[in-house]
Amino acid sequence: MKHIGIVDITTVGACLCANEIVAQAARITSSKKHPEFTMHAFSYHEYFDCIHRQDWIGLGNKICESIKLLEKVGADFIIIPSNTPHYAIDIIEKKSSLLVVNLIQIVANECHRKSFSKVLVLGTKLTMQGGLYNAVLQAKNITAIIPADDVCDKIEDLIRNEIVPSKINSITVEDIRKDIKQYDCDAVILGCTELPVVYNEINLGKPVVDTTRLLAHYALQLASEDD
Repeated sequence: MKHIGIVDITTVGACLCANEIVAQAARITSSKKHPEFTMHAFSYHEYFDCIHRQDWIGLGNKICESIKLLEKVGADFIIIPSNTPHYAIDIIEKKSSLLVVNLIQIVANECHRKSFSKVLVLGTKLTMQGGLYNAVLQAKNITAIIPADDVCDKIEDLIRNEIVPSKINSITVEDIRKDIKQYDCDAVILGCTELPVVYNEINLGKPVVDTTRLLAHYALQLASEDD
């Protein structure tokens, strides 16, 4: 099996993704065999400062520093279990000597495979309002629906100030859940790898594209291709 390199932007999402790689491997085989993986993280503030400034060159360079370290320990390809940093994916792909999996494209392909025509995009404010998913979805004739400004603010606060520091308030989660259910859509993209901690198909009552688990399953398949 290939060795997976995981760039840890937020440890909640990265660990959830890594755990799903192991769990999915256990579901499809009785051998307890799963790919080797190595995770690397700089301090979260180093990524966040670049994201806050929308400094995609700086962010791409920082992520490529992680990639070089992961390459040194034997990683064969890279995954980045975080949506917003994919604004820098072109920079990262150009500088990386390893294959870097494009999460945004994988998600668009999954929406197309499931014949969704309208999807509600959730994530950080930059992911939602900056149009991270717009072009890849439009290319597949899928409409991206973005929540109203006040809902985007609430989701951003939930991610940054509750999920990431593990201070989740069930009242906040329920309030946003009610907001989400008001939108007319075929499915909901959980376009932040932390959101599956609090939302799923059951409590949203709609099909969900879980970007964290989708990336994990893709990485497992890619790592297993030589076997």
